[in-house]
Amino acid sequence: MDTSYNHLIFKFSSVWLRPFQSQELYLSSCKLGPKFPSWIQNQNTLNELDISHSQISDTIPIWFWNVSMIFHLNLSSNNLRGNFPYINNYTEVIDLSSNSFDGPLPQIPAGCREINLSQNKFSGTLLSLGIVEDRGFYVLDSSGSSGSTGPTFLDISHNKLFGELPDFWMRLSFLGFLNLGYNNFSGRIPPSLGNIIPLQTLILRNNKLHGGLPESLRNCSSLGFVDLGLNKLSGKVPSWIGEDLPHLYALILKSNRFYGSLPYEICQLSNLHFLDLSMNRITGSIPTCFDNFTAMIRKGKEVVEHIYYSDDPLLSSPSQYSYSYVDKVLARWKGQEYEYGSNFAYLKMIDLSTNKLTGEIPIGITRLLELKGLNLSNNRYYGKIPLEIGELKVLESLDLSTNKFSGEIPPSMSGLSFLAFLNLSNNHLSGKIPSGTQLQGFNASTYEGNTGLCGKPLTNICPGDKPADRDTPSSSEDENDEGNSEYKTWLCIGGVLGFSTSFWGIIGTLVLNRRWRHAYYLSLNNLKERIYVAMAVRIGRLQRNFRGDHVLG
Repeated sequence: MDTSYNHLIFKFSSVWLRPFQSQELYLSSCKLGPKFPSWIQNQNTLNELDISHSQISDTIPIWFWNVSMIFHLNLSSNNLRGNFPYINNYTEVIDLSSNSFDGPLPQIPAGCREINLSQNKFSGTLLSLGIVEDRGFYVLDSSGSSGSTGPTFLDISHNKLFGELPDFWMRLSFLGFLNLGYNNFSGRIPPSLGNIIPLQTLILRNNKLHGGLPESLRNCSSLGFVDLGLNKLSGKVPSWIGEDLPHLYALILKSNRFYGSLPYEICQLSNLHFLDLSMNRITGSIPTCFDNFTAMIRKGKEVVEHIYYSDDPLLSSPSQYSYSYVDKVLARWKGQEYEYGSNFAYLKMIDLSTNKLTGEIPIGITRLLELKGLNLSNNRYYGKIPLEIGELKVLESLDLSTNKFSGEIPPSMSGLSFLAFLNLSNNHLSGKIPSGTQLQGFNASTYEGNTGLCGKPLTNICPGDKPADRDTPSSSEDENDEGNSEYKTWLCIGGVLGFSTSFWGIIGTLVLNRRWRHAYYLSLNNLKERIYVAMAVRIGRLQRNFRGDHVLG
């Protein structure tokens, strides 16, 4: 029965009699909760059960541990809580991720191939991780049964585990995927990790590991994805990474304490399309051979979804079992940090920011034609920005801030039409910002700290340029101004003539005609009398209103 990825709501009575027996039951993304579905209890032939994303918020009932032989169990992305003491001997694939399980890690049966316990609240050390075989339990760092093979996929990231990593990994020699990230593990990386020859993905991100990289890891020649970021690892970046890990396509050593110069052997990683060595203490200059990263030159996406078939000789039908996963990476992109999953296939990026690197940008970087992100900020680079940087036509994010770059901004940068983030601040750049809507479209903060720069979007005016608000008026504006001036001149002349004519006409009439002059003086006297009467009445009213509180002058 498969009703997965629908919006079905299951509402059954607690006394409902189940009219069927199922071997495979897939109810992912249907609403079964909030209680754990009790009708599963009598499914005596159940081999595969998927009730992930089912809005269950409950503890695992006791009867569940006695439910038939479940080979594949998926309870992920619910709100299940409480302890999960052990996994049945028959279980081959179990996914408990994205719940609220706590307590120690469950014991792992010897036949379990794929284990995902990530994003829970499991606590304790890895010593609690064990293998159940023939109903007997043994800790992985003790002598184990010669017939056990262990898992091929193990993800216990994003929990509350602590302590040192035990040196028992030679017992898990079939692992292809190992993720112990986002815990509180301390100590050194155990050398026995190098005994996992088929290992393809190693993630120890965001722990408290210290010391150097064990040289035994060079034995893991199948490694493609390595994320050791956000730890306290130190030492030089080893040259054997480039010599012995030819399949490496993602190398993340971000936020550690690596020092020394980058080895030239790193250029042998032709499949590398994501390199993050930011926030370390790396010195020296960038190797001139970076154009050997051919994965950053060829077009198209890279492989990030992996499907692996078991080669366990103990399985009767090895081709029937496989596990799959999609790479996930955290990248600082366009000034912020984002998580990339399936879209990581398109992300071709180099981040060497916040180190002590010096020298000039090698021309080889400008030949990585499919490069989408380049971050060299917070270093000690000097010299000019290469004129050829405009060849990176698909570049979307460029950060060269807080260095000692000098000279002009290359005019070719105005042709980077996909550029969505640019930071050239706090350098010694000078000259006019190249014209073009691409570079003028960024904020002034993109260029601040470069006292010699001028032009839009900065307020600094370049020599020879005129302010926009003082531009020379056009010829049409000149003609309008001339017309307005002539009009005002004739207006003034007309006003003067009209006033003179009226004034002298009235004065002449009064002087020459005695009768009119007498009437004019009489009217003036009458006007004075009326004004005096009106003022007296007004003063009387004011005196009454103020009630004697004010003295009128």
